[in-house]
Amino acid sequence: MTKRDAEAAVHKYGSGNEAARRLGVARSTVQKALKRGDGEGKRTIPIIKTPGRTLADFRQTYDKSTIVPAKVKAAIKALGAGGWEYEVQFAKIAGVSLADLGIFRDQFAAFVVSLREGRRAWAGSAATAKTMREML
Repeated sequence: MTKRDAEAAVHKYGSGNEAARRLGVARSTVQKALKRGDGEGKRTIPIIKTPGRTLADFRQTYDKSTIVPAKVKAAIKALGAGGWEYEVQFAKIAGVSLADLGIFRDQFAAFVVSLREGRRAWAGSAATAKTMREML
C-alpha cells in the first residue's frame, strides 16, 4: 500500500481505523503507509478486500419470510398497546400486500380479531385483542 493509497482511503472512509477495516488490512498497515515518503513506488502490502454482502443482507432484502413479519411487528408497535385498525388499513401501515399479510397472519393470531361481518381487525397488543374479542 502506498502513501497515496492510504491517504485516499482515509479521505474516503473518514479515519485510518475505518479505512483499514474497509480495506481488510491491519490498522498498522495504513499507519505505516501514511508515514512513508512521497507516495510513489509499488505496493509493498497487498490490499485484501473484504467479502461482499452477507447472507443476512440478502435475506433482509429478498426473503419474504423475514421481511413481512418484521414489517408486521413494526406496524403492531406503531398501533400502540391500546390501538387497533381494520386489516386493509393495517396492511397499508405495515407496507405489505393483503396476500402477504394473509400468508403470515397465523404467526400473529394473538393480535387478530375476526369481526362479525367477515372483516378482521389488528390490535396493538394481545391484551387489547382479547378485550376486543370479549366485546363481540
